[in-house]
Amino acid sequence: MTLAAVLCCWVTTVHAQTAEPESNWQKYLRLIKETEENPNDWKIQYEMASLLCDKKSGVYDFQKSAKYFERIYHVATDYNREIPDSVLGQAIRVLAASGVNKRDANYSLFYIDEYMHAKKVGIAVNDSDIIGLNLMGVVLNIIQKEPVRALSCIMEMRRCATENNLPGLEYSDVYTAIMFDNVMGMYKRMYGDKLLEITLEGKKYIIIAMNEWNVESPLMGWHGELEIADSDNNNKEDKRPTVLYGEDGRVYDDVHGDMLCSVKYDRNGIEPQENYNMRMITVTPEKRQQLVSAYQSYMKKNKKAKKKKLILPADLP
Repeated sequence: MTLAAVLCCWVTTVHAQTAEPESNWQKYLRLIKETEENPNDWKIQYEMASLLCDKKSGVYDFQKSAKYFERIYHVATDYNREIPDSVLGQAIRVLAASGVNKRDANYSLFYIDEYMHAKKVGIAVNDSDIIGLNLMGVVLNIIQKEPVRALSCIMEMRRCATENNLPGLEYSDVYTAIMFDNVMGMYKRMYGDKLLEITLEGKKYIIIAMNEWNVESPLMGWHGELEIADSDNNNKEDKRPTVLYGEDGRVYDDVHGDMLCSVKYDRNGIEPQENYNMRMITVTPEKRQQLVSAYQSYMKKNKKAKKKKLILPADLP
């Protein structure tokens, strides 16, 4: 009996050692079936997603992995469908209001966010409640001294009211202007005294005028409207030239090149892309005055040049 037991053990061990491990391709084929049969099993979904995110797996497909990560997300965030949407919506509204009664702004803001999330995941919530809760969020975020979040709430309220063609939106204009003013004030405190430096073909320039802004005023209005750069926009002539101050002390308005501020993130932190060529800088008061004087001289020369423009015979009386 002892010998037989040893032999059985030996045979079992040899079999375990000689069995071929599952290849990534075999694993992929197995998981295709298992993930479809068990869409709410987040562990199986994660196993597939991880395999697709592994560049060395041989089945790497980052885009396809999103399908399985999305299932994980819904498993984690979807509400219990056995509860009627109306009941769930009422529960969240009451919880948001109770935070106000308890003077706990964070408690209320959490449930306001939950109500917005409920709509995003397909819960049938009332748009009028979204408007009311966002107005509540504006006040609470002001109390919390969070102007950016307060502005986000007022803009969400306006979006919802506009989509539903509700009258009276103009009555929120003052509130909206106040929110924008608060955010702009925050921006001025952070960047109002900054200047833009750009590197083109190895040479550094300080921008002293661009769009609605010039160096005589705080740095606001320089960026223009937000838009995606395309070939059509590149062909358009700017109404106002971008004016640059070079390292050689000269002023330029005819320098050509792209303004690029693309960044990336990895485990080491936020880093610029290879073609990044813009940054915010602070200069001494003396340097700023030098830049202001250079810009004023440039404007005077421009005005004189316009006055000296030749009058063609056709223009004469």
